[in-house]
Amino acid sequence: MASLLVTLASLASIPPPNQPFSPMTYNSTVWMAFQKKKCLNTITLPPGNPYDGYNGTVPVPGGPDAVCAVKYTNDTERYEYYLRTYVNVSEAQGDGAFVTHQTACGVCSDLQDLAAFMSQEDLTDPIRQCGLEHLASDNQTLECILAHTNLTMPCAAMFNYNEQYTRDHCLEPCLVAKAEHTPNNLPPDNHLNPCLQCDEDVSGPIFKLYSGRNRRDSGLNSSIIRPPSQIFHVIHDYY
Repeated sequence: MASLLVTLASLASIPPPNQPFSPMTYNSTVWMAFQKKKCLNTITLPPGNPYDGYNGTVPVPGGPDAVCAVKYTNDTERYEYYLRTYVNVSEAQGDGAFVTHQTACGVCSDLQDLAAFMSQEDLTDPIRQCGLEHLASDNQTLECILAHTNLTMPCAAMFNYNEQYTRDHCLEPCLVAKAEHTPNNLPPDNHLNPCLQCDEDVSGPIFKLYSGRNRRDSGLNSSIIRPPSQIFHVIHDYY
């Protein structure tokens, strides 16, 4: 009976994929609870810049249906936890783990990073601003990101590398978008503005590979409009 209850509790976090899903807005009670939890296997970046040697292709760790899940050491206290990658939702639920995002775990899978995503619906603009303000110093860009977000150091570092790569490859459209105050999405079909599209095409694959978490894969609201088909169905009720 106890194992059945754990499985049912895990199932409650994943709405059926064939039903309409609207990302929830989480209040401070929820994200502050996540912020206080302790990860026992923090994921860090390998040495060097993850974009070095990037040739346009990336692997799919864990397989096409992989999910990252939280496995508490004590499901009553829900304080300390491990991050684990499972081949699919069913495997995670069968292990009594709570799915926190689609795709394998990465440096932004920490629940502190989830809390940062919840508390700031727009991280794109402040991080992009940090990159533009500190063009000559990657260290200052990282310090700026940490000062304007509540991200963990590994996650902030990945955002910093992403910002560097985008700056090197998408500087012109991003400067134009900033100067002209171009909205994130453009009519008639809400397609991305040229800066965001360049970032997504050029820098996005490596960022997703190492970060693990992003808003779409975490079922979260965003200042960037995304097609419903791109938003993973998950409710973060395991705090």
